[in-house]
Amino acid sequence: MKRLLLTFIFLLFSAFAANAQSEILTNADIIEMTEAGLKAEIIADKLKTTGSNFDVSTKALIALKKSNVADEIIALMVERSKTQPETVSEIKTENGLKVIEKKNLTAADVLRSARTIAIYKDSMNPSKQALEKELLKRPEWKKVNLSIVESSSNSELAIKISFVHLSLITHRYVWRVYDKRSGTIIAAGETTSWGSLAKNLAGDIAKGLNKVLNNSN
Repeated sequence: MKRLLLTFIFLLFSAFAANAQSEILTNADIIEMTEAGLKAEIIADKLKTTGSNFDVSTKALIALKKSNVADEIIALMVERSKTQPETVSEIKTENGLKVIEKKNLTAADVLRSARTIAIYKDSMNPSKQALEKELLKRPEWKKVNLSIVESSSNSELAIKISFVHLSLITHRYVWRVYDKRSGTIIAAGETTSWGSLAKNLAGDIAKGLNKVLNNSN
């Protein structure tokens, strides 16, 4: 019986270890843990014992800071990114042959490669339908060439909207657009519900994504 118990404990420990090794932390995960209220020490311990694929471009670092990620955590992310493997992307040459090119993809690269996006929110407002309607009205949205899909499992990118707690007077909402495949944060910002929340968010999101594309040219 004792031997059986020890075997069970060993197998359970092995399963946890295998899961930790296969897990890959991204910028979105760090922001999620920060927003959940986890202490910097806990996030740091998790970061040190788990694989990662962090985006540490200037825009990504600014987005992390705006999301209240602690400076020591951002520093650890930058340090870990030095040992991250390069992202592999497949491109086509003029003669039609496929060539594998290794490079670190920028937010603009990720945005250009995506075709679908879904909306996530942890606030009652705005409704997804209202935000979709306002986004489709924006000329800037048409330029990013993204199709809004209902099923989040079929989307490459995500828009996440959250209400800023304790902002009952100013009615502040934060938003960010990120790549679900790598966790790369493409754009982020903040707006208010004064006037029309859906309209304000749609304008800021569409302009934010266009700014990413324009700054890369």
